[in-house]
Amino acid sequence: MTDIAFFDIPYHSRLTTTLPIVRALVDRGHRVHAFTLEPYRELVAAAGAEVVIQPPFGGEPLDCTVNLRTIDYAMHAVPALVEVLQALRPALVVHTAKTLWAAVAAELCGLPTAVIHTNALMPRGARVSDAVHAARWPGRTEDELARIDARDRAAWARCADRFGLRRTHTDDVLPGIPNCMNLRGDLNLVYTSEALQPRRAEFDATYHFVGPCYDQRLADHDPGFAAELATLPGPLLYASLGSMRLYNDRGDIFSAVFEALAGSALSGVIAVGAADLGERVPPPRVLVRPYVPQLTVLERASAFITHAGTNSVFESLLAGVPMLMVPQGADQPIFAEHMEALGLGEWLKPEDCEPSRLRVRIQAILADRAVVTRVRAAGESLRQAGGITRAAELLSNFASGDTT
Repeated sequence: MTDIAFFDIPYHSRLTTTLPIVRALVDRGHRVHAFTLEPYRELVAAAGAEVVIQPPFGGEPLDCTVNLRTIDYAMHAVPALVEVLQALRPALVVHTAKTLWAAVAAELCGLPTAVIHTNALMPRGARVSDAVHAARWPGRTEDELARIDARDRAAWARCADRFGLRRTHTDDVLPGIPNCMNLRGDLNLVYTSEALQPRRAEFDATYHFVGPCYDQRLADHDPGFAAELATLPGPLLYASLGSMRLYNDRGDIFSAVFEALAGSALSGVIAVGAADLGERVPPPRVLVRPYVPQLTVLERASAFITHAGTNSVFESLLAGVPMLMVPQGADQPIFAEHMEALGLGEWLKPEDCEPSRLRVRIQAILADRAVVTRVRAAGESLRQAGGITRAAELLSNFASGDTT
């Protein structure tokens, strides 16, 4: 029985996308030691892992980025994690591409790593387009972003110096887009297909494009909501800006969706997250909830207004639903630009979210049968990439010493 250490960001919507791999590794006979926080003990244990409680996170400073959050946490947590890893001596450390604390601890212990890339992945040092660069953090000025970048780079320099890091690369920790991080491993599993990966030819043989590794989520089994959804007639528009307040607190966008749907023949489901809509009343045939079982809704949807987060994009493609994308920062503009270039949806700029223009965009994508064909083909490429089974096989072989 091979011991494997596993790390992901301790957040529910993150863990539900990677724990299926943990479950598959356990089924293959591996002992997986999964590091997480106490609130997620039960969720992680249900995947068959042996739970290791990692040190708690501290408070967030003003204008905190994912980059700074992970650097600060690594400074605090790595010594304790090194002690645990030295006792376990796993054959492999598996972690996601933003768990810097895992990468640093593995480097200090001299352990091989496999990185699961669930977010947009670009070649190391690659430059993004001017449009993506401009959209990297809506609402922030260039002066503010320069100050934040300088602060994060200084924090990383202190971290790298303290631990004497050589393997963990600065361009992976700070790729130039706030809240993006692309740590690399000895083995790299990417949650997309060969056909959908930008600049595929620039990645070497350590990268394997396995597609999304999702399974059925308990949160998507809601008979009461499914019954309400079944009452909505005709074509259905779904709108959601993800599960994180950082992205979904956009009452202006949801209000524009209300106005765009008013007087139309469309039904709608709108997941407003943390947005405060005040006394605003939705149009008829529109369900509004803070959160909804997304997979259930996508089975019925004809179009999806999305922030272009990783899970939403891939779940939309797997369901064959074209997208109108309103990225809110981080890697979302990268996805929006790439999906639009492939003809799988449209990147809506701020001016496109004015109600009358939004109504036109909705009507246009619903009338475009060619985009549906392309989306379904893209979804099929994700299904054919191998998913959980292929990911578990690659990790299992690597942990056992087979690096071919």
